[in-house]
Parts: sequence; structure tokens; C-alpha cells
Amino acid sequence: MENQVNKSTLNDKIAEFVSSSRNIFIGLLAVVAAVVIVYGAIVIVSLNGTVKALADIDSISYTMTKDSSALTDAELDAKKDSALVSLAKYTEKRGVAGVRANMLTAEIQFSKKDNEAAAKSWIAAAEKGRKVYTAPLSYFNAAVAYENAGNLNAAEETYKKVLSYKDFDQIAHAKFSLARVLEAKGDADAALTVYNELFENSENDSWAKLAKSRIIVLSADKE
Repeated sequence: MENQVNKSTLNDKIAEFVSSSRNIFIGLLAVVAAVVIVYGAIVIVSLNGTVKALADIDSISYTMTKDSSALTDAELDAKKDSALVSLAKYTEKRGVAGVRANMLTAEIQFSKKDNEAAAKSWIAAAEKGRKVYTAPLSYFNAAVAYENAGNLNAAEETYKKVLSYKDFDQIAHAKFSLARVLEAKGDADAALTVYNELFENSENDSWAKLAKSRIIVLSADKE
């Protein structure tokens, strides 16, 4: 009985840690992505219309967030809806403007808890900039949004896309998240395989250490 209580407590602690870390990581992605995209804008400044499009997108973002702390929820929602309408003409653009427009659109949709729509916008951002650092970030965010929407099949597929970016500095996090999705789908064997791979390849990483905890729990369940 004591072992069952201990295992339940461990599960609760892991779930709490993963949930809080995932939310923090989403916030960090927005900051990092903004920096990377600004750098990208400087690099491709010679492209016609790109600078103006980026300026317009930044203006949309500024208008939406200006004095937001003084607004009611209804007023803030109205500003978000207005921003989505204004962004729509930029989401089909190629290059950095399309990436930025889709990422901002996704952030707004995610804040409105429209997770399926947010996931699709982040995937659009990734596919418009496959060779830049924002691609794995966007795929990761899309996978999280799919998870929140309960679309575990899409979440699994999207986390696997993240793993194709071998230089992504959050690869261990993505791998842990993939294993967790497999667990949620009831495929404990597949989850164990991914957890073991993560631990064996990145033993000192914090996500690998967390994976070790899941390996212990899942292995105990199989006994």
C-alpha cells in the first residue's frame, strides 16, 4: 500500500513539474522567436516589402497590447480578434514576414484557448521558415497546442518533426514530451523506448533525469 502511495505521489510531482515547465517554455519561445525574427529581418532587408510587412505586424502587436492591463477581458478579446483580422493578409506571405505573422497569430489563438487553430498557425510558421531556428520552436509549440486540444495523434506526429532538428537545444524536452504523449495514448512500451533512449543519450540532462523517474514507474507497472 505504501509503494502505491509513493508511486502516486511521484506521478503527481512529475505531472506538476511538466505542466509548469511547459507553460514557461512556451513563454520563452515567444521571446526567443522575436529576437531571431528581428535578426532575420535585418539579414533580408533587401527583399521588397519585407520591412514594411514586419513593421505593420509589429504595429498590430503593439496596438493589441497597448494599455492591455487596464482593459476588461471582453475588451482585450475584442482587440485580439481585431489583431487576427489584421494579421490575416500577412499569414500567406513567404519568408520572415509570413513566419512572424503566423507565430503572432498562433500566440493570440493560444491565449484564447483555440488550441487547434494555434497549432495550425505554428505549423504554418514552421513550414514558411524550415531552415531557420524558429522552425523547431514553432513545431514544439504546435505539439503542445495539439496536446492541450486532446489531439494526441497530431501531437505525436509534430513532436517527431521537432526531433528531426538534431541541433535544437530543447531536443531532450521534446523527446520527453513525445514519450509522455505515447504514455497518454496507452502505448507504455513505445513510451519506455523513448524514455530509455533519452536517458541513455542525455543522462545528465534534467529531462533525462525525469525520464528515469518515468522508467521506474512504468517498469514497476509491468511487474
